[in-house]
Amino acid sequence: MSPEFRLPDGIAEVGAEGIVVTWFKGEGQAVRAGELLLEVQFEKVSSEVHAPADGVLQRIRIPQGGSVRPGDVLCELAAGATAPVAREVVASPAARRLARELGVDLTGLAGSGPEARITEADVRAAATAAAPASAASPTAAPAPAGRREPLSPAQRTVAERMARSLQSTAQLTLGREADVTALLAARERLKAAGSAATLTDLIHRAVVLALAEHPRLQAQWEDGGLFHPDGVNLGFAVARGDDLLAPVIHAAQGLGLEALAQERRRLSEAAAAGQLTPRELEGGTFTVTSLGPQGIDFFTPVLNPPQAAILGVGRVVRRPGLQGEAVVPRAYLTLSLTFDHRVVNGDPAARFLAAVASRLEAPDAWLDAH
Repeated sequence: MSPEFRLPDGIAEVGAEGIVVTWFKGEGQAVRAGELLLEVQFEKVSSEVHAPADGVLQRIRIPQGGSVRPGDVLCELAAGATAPVAREVVASPAARRLARELGVDLTGLAGSGPEARITEADVRAAATAAAPASAASPTAAPAPAGRREPLSPAQRTVAERMARSLQSTAQLTLGREADVTALLAARERLKAAGSAATLTDLIHRAVVLALAEHPRLQAQWEDGGLFHPDGVNLGFAVARGDDLLAPVIHAAQGLGLEALAQERRRLSEAAAAGQLTPRELEGGTFTVTSLGPQGIDFFTPVLNPPQAAILGVGRVVRRPGLQGEAVVPRAYLTLSLTFDHRVVNGDPAARFLAAVASRLEAPDAWLDAH
């Protein structure tokens, strides 16, 4: 019997479920110890898996797109078996993945990258050169011109989660405006005093404080009841190219404004560098997302199950407003709260949204204890 090669236990948390993104070798192909064998993804973190020894890949047990958990048998390797081995192919994981999608054989392909490394551009060029010229048929309708864009593992994960979210929950969105004139002034005072806290951090802090008074917004639907988390694990949306990530600030209820800002900045930098760990993407109990920098006022964010609520933050708009009988310049932003109506009814959701807005409108009442 061929020896079984299992997914290493340390690649993700025990019991976590991921997917096989790409096999870089096919059945019957020779492999060398340490050679890139496949790519797996847990949550939104992709990991490379390398061959444990020289041999031949005899049988793939979990195909591309299949579900996998740490310790599962990935394939059967005939370790030490003799087989002709072509010259080592030096290519990036992205180029290997694209080659499989386009049916390009990397063996013998000259790379244009550093040290003759094969790039995605090399793969596309090879695929174009190999494509036969198609004769036009007078009876067949012409195919639309265009290109095929494979989704990244993170994009596929987000797409699948969002579809499941809308199918499995009763989502409703409430919106209201908040006057943030005083909040912006407070932010300037903090900045002058040396604080690194941004407007985003102030909003995060206001949300954490409001959740302490309205814990139902963190409850999670379970068959036959609700699960109530003990603390606040605050997720926040971060875009990395076309990918959408939601790092989590764990135990946010125990962090003051400066510590909250420091952790948010650390996670944002890790997300931009593609260095988030699975734990840093897991366990969120409430999420804040913003499209304000893109000029959006109001939108309907989609829940990230099992969370029961998510807060969308719009742009800051400056316009005249009333202060007593006088017309004065004011600053406003719109808050959009999407919640699962199975868990939270409209009235408590509205009261939570009002609690967030009231803190944003009167920050001096809680910033003293930041």
